[in-house]
Amino acid sequence: MDSVRSPAFVGRDLEQQWLREALARGSTRLVVIEGEAGIGKSRFVHETVPEAAGGDGVLLLRCPPVATPFPMGTLVEALGPTPPDRRRLGRLAGALRPLFPEWLDILPEALPPAESGAFERHRLFRALAELVRTLGVHTVVLDDAHWADDATHEFLLHLATVDGDAPVRVVETWRTEERPDPELVARILRIAAGSTGRVIPLGPLDLASTEKFVASMLHGPLASPRVADLLHRRTQGVPLLLEDLIRTLNDQVRANPGEVRWSPASIGALAPPASLRESVAARTERLTPSARLTGWALAVLAEPATVALLATVTGLDHQEAGTAVDELMAAHLLSAAGGGEIAFRHALVLDAVADQVPLGERSRLHARAAAALGALPAPPVVRLARHLKLSGDLAGWARYAEQVADLALGRADDLTAATILLELATVTVQSPADLTRIVAKIPFAVFRSVDQYRAVEEVLRRVAEDPTLSRLDQGRVRWQLARVLILEDRMSEAAEETQRAVPLLADEPLLAGQAMINTVHLSWPTWSLATRQAWLQQAARLLQDRDPGSELRLTSDLATVLLRFGSADGWREAARIPTRDIEVRDRLNAARGLGNIGHCALIWGRYATARTALSAAFDLAHTYDYPVVSSVLEDISLHLDYLEGSWEGLRERAAALVAAARSLGSDRLEVEVVAARLLVAEGESDDARRRLRAVLDHPASRLGPELVMEARAVLAEVALAGGDPEEALALTQEPFSLIERTGVWLWGTDLVPTRVRALLLTGSEEEAMEVVDAMAAGIGGGSAPAADAALLSCRALLAHAAGHLSEARDLHRGAAAAWRELPRPHEEVRELEAAARCLPESARQEAVAELRDVLRRYTRLGAVVHGERVAAVLRTAGAGTRVPGRRGRKGYGARLSPREREVVRLVAAGETDSAIAAKLFKSPNTVQSQVKSAKHKLGVSTRAELARAAAELAPDDDEA
Repeated sequence: MDSVRSPAFVGRDLEQQWLREALARGSTRLVVIEGEAGIGKSRFVHETVPEAAGGDGVLLLRCPPVATPFPMGTLVEALGPTPPDRRRLGRLAGALRPLFPEWLDILPEALPPAESGAFERHRLFRALAELVRTLGVHTVVLDDAHWADDATHEFLLHLATVDGDAPVRVVETWRTEERPDPELVARILRIAAGSTGRVIPLGPLDLASTEKFVASMLHGPLASPRVADLLHRRTQGVPLLLEDLIRTLNDQVRANPGEVRWSPASIGALAPPASLRESVAARTERLTPSARLTGWALAVLAEPATVALLATVTGLDHQEAGTAVDELMAAHLLSAAGGGEIAFRHALVLDAVADQVPLGERSRLHARAAAALGALPAPPVVRLARHLKLSGDLAGWARYAEQVADLALGRADDLTAATILLELATVTVQSPADLTRIVAKIPFAVFRSVDQYRAVEEVLRRVAEDPTLSRLDQGRVRWQLARVLILEDRMSEAAEETQRAVPLLADEPLLAGQAMINTVHLSWPTWSLATRQAWLQQAARLLQDRDPGSELRLTSDLATVLLRFGSADGWREAARIPTRDIEVRDRLNAARGLGNIGHCALIWGRYATARTALSAAFDLAHTYDYPVVSSVLEDISLHLDYLEGSWEGLRERAAALVAAARSLGSDRLEVEVVAARLLVAEGESDDARRRLRAVLDHPASRLGPELVMEARAVLAEVALAGGDPEEALALTQEPFSLIERTGVWLWGTDLVPTRVRALLLTGSEEEAMEVVDAMAAGIGGGSAPAADAALLSCRALLAHAAGHLSEARDLHRGAAAAWRELPRPHEEVRELEAAARCLPESARQEAVAELRDVLRRYTRLGAVVHGERVAAVLRTAGAGTRVPGRRGRKGYGARLSPREREVVRLVAAGETDSAIAAKLFKSPNTVQSQVKSAKHKLGVSTRAELARAAAELAPDDDEA
């Protein structure tokens, strides 16, 4: 993200009103502004006093944090650069000569020695007061007065209480927890709290003001109520802490974009700022040993606690613990938490104190906390497990850890659950039954490192080799091992382990059925149609009695495998996957299942269904932080955008996704195929060919059948465009044989028309007809719109090759209408081009008009190569026309594109990026990109400014 901005001054309207009213009263002589460190006292004074006090005439004194300040040094430093007019100075100003030696040629002669020190001080104060008035000062501000020396305080009290022709008002700011000398404070507050003064306390920002503060610093979607809420909970709304955490996390995100994100975990892990650590350290150093120990105990507990619990953990008696708590409260480290409990003022103070606890003392306090909590009638298992682990008692921790993970899963905290379960599986010794149960619970979708998968794999392999395991335990272990291998993209090994597991799971039908489904998924390159159908039928029988805990996962798996392999029965199963009001335990499986359904709908050509499923899956993945699922959804969404003709910015999006994956040592094969298709459309065939070859170098079991077919089809298209139909036939032979063997003609949407074109170009008309007939028989018709449209394209090719141009024209136009229904505009326009070429010479003008329309559509789409071909045909026909530019798509320059305008209108209506994504069936990333682009074009930086700019947009004739 970009650098953060300086924060706005927010949340102080009431306090500003109090200060303005106080300074507007002629009787006001002293105002005290107090609050804890970082609350914004200096900013408040800077923003408010000059305007409230009437502009000029304000003298600002800033006190440096020195251990022994020079008497009145702050005042002397502030006045020194402005020598007074000697003509306006009286004889009394001679008392200033020791303070201002640089003014010796201006000041009167020194006064004779005073009779006493008190008289000398009084004379000096009078001289300073005269000097202040001579310089035109009517308001003196002493900022950070807790660091000021006593002499400065005494002089300002004198200044505020002495009447005269031109009274001077005094404003002091100090930290509540570091007030000056108590006797001095009492005298100051007597005046400030009386009729001639005012005390203004500054408290933390509330949540609404925190949201404004965060929005003023952050750009785009990060300036959200969710991020503001997380930061508010961490800082309790202390402005300096908010700003420090935002800048720190921003720096971390920019330095490690693939590892650090604006998430609850990242915000919670931020260390207390140095300024806060120093302030807390100074206060704890002044505590008695008992109070310091009590603070350490509360920091180790990390929860609000009663005095009784603190006494038990520290070993103090109840009275000693109570006295220690009072001392901590007086140091402004603690506050009442309600219910008889006390807590640190905010989480960062807790962290700062926790950092001070010596290692040995920390372990001892954790052990005592575990003993105290374990003795309760209903032990809090989450807290108990934490203290046992941090005390070094791993065996004790393991007794409670799985319960803690179950609670985390129940509240959709999958990251916490995964971390605990991974450690249970890999660090502690478990029986095979316990190990497989634990691994089965791990929500692998939240893992971000392949090392985490491999740690689980290593344990499972070691247990699987145990010769004493029962058949059922062997099956369970090998099934979990297969799951982990799938997540590591090691599909061939996963297939082997799954097939080994299935016969061993005979006594556990639900697990056996799930294993069979995954075996079908993994074994598609080698299995026949009959074998696959037999396994699916057997799996469906085993899964008939699904328990509520596993029903959604099994339903998603069954729907996915049925649809992926061409069975319309899968849609019935898919309809059972909920999109709202989802149980906590089912959210991850729902996100995965909906993503799979979106991908299957893309293959079938049901694009509206795909958008709906992907939008619901995106909402779940973003809300509950499933990074692996989000990554897969981004790839599918990009693919769908390509097919639907949303090519604007698509190449850049694809490049960003690929680059991000490579930075993590991974790849995104589906994105690579889409990127290659865009390169082909723009005439960069060599680069496209190289990338597609690299994709096909991966094992077929990892790629999936659909991606193999698509990549081969694109390579064959490139070969045809290069005048090499023989190479196109060779490229399509193997995948076409797979379609014939498996009977899944859905996979042939791109490949079969390309193969038919190659067969016709090589004179194999009869074989081409056999291919088309086989496809017609295989798809049945009506339920797979993409394959149906492809079949129409194939029939049009046959008629065209046979010379039946009138029939071919009708078929091409019918195919164009079928592609338009999906929609797939690229294929639609290619069919319209072919239809125009079927017109006879007598219809030359009609053909030219149609081809000009085709050229316009290619240009808008960004299909440069096709546009150049049509432009050449038109020039040959004497209908000269401009050739589309190399980058193809119409450039909107500083104007908004139609899609940007659509998004901006929804922003103006108050919709969030997620809501816009759902309404427009886009990914949130796409919406964020379009919002950012619109802001840049309109010269605004916030959503509010964007909304105002949207209201001024004129209708755009080019939107259509």
